Amino acid sequence: MTISRLVSLPLAALATCCAPQGSLGQAGDTPDRIAEAAALLVAAEDAPSTAARAPMIAGLDSLGVAALPDSGEDPLAEWRREYRPADGDIYRGRTLGPAYRRAQLAAGQQLVIEQIFSAGERAEMVAQTRTGQVVELAVANAQSQKVCEARLAPQARCRWLPIFTERFKITLINRSGAPASVYLVFD
Repeated sequence: MTISRLVSLPLAALATCCAPQGSLGQAGDTPDRIAEAAALLVAAEDAPSTAARAPMIAGLDSLGVAALPDSGEDPLAEWRREYRPADGDIYRGRTLGPAYRRAQLAAGQQLVIEQIFSAGERAEMVAQTRTGQVVELAVANAQSQKVCEARLAPQARCRWLPIFTERFKITLINRSGAPASVYLVFD
């Protein structure tokens, strides 16, 4: 399912798919799979009801989106429990699609998480928050060398090619005066 087919999504959520990207990221003219997943996750969180959230859940399911293992909370699983598609199919877990993690940041709070990326395989992530929240994103390798720095406005993308299979440190800093909900989507 593409964004253009989800006509019931809030326009603000859809307009965020192609915002300027981070310093090492590349801006795109068309939405891609992980940017679409990030936009759908934010739109689903903002949906006023289960019925309004249904097209977002269907879109996320068609992309195969699931929470990263051991990421703590999984709002998508809760939304899926509330939503039962008309054909009765029930989503049973991640196959081969984007993985996400949600981060809740209080005003001024910093969060550091680690994620393993494989040597020689393109690493890519998109981070998205609501419009108006100033959140900074930085990704560094095990030697603390930054591979990406970006400001979510409301979305940023980081792409790099890891030389070694190692843990990368992902840092989010909420510079706004309000709490921020950030979705990190990896592929």
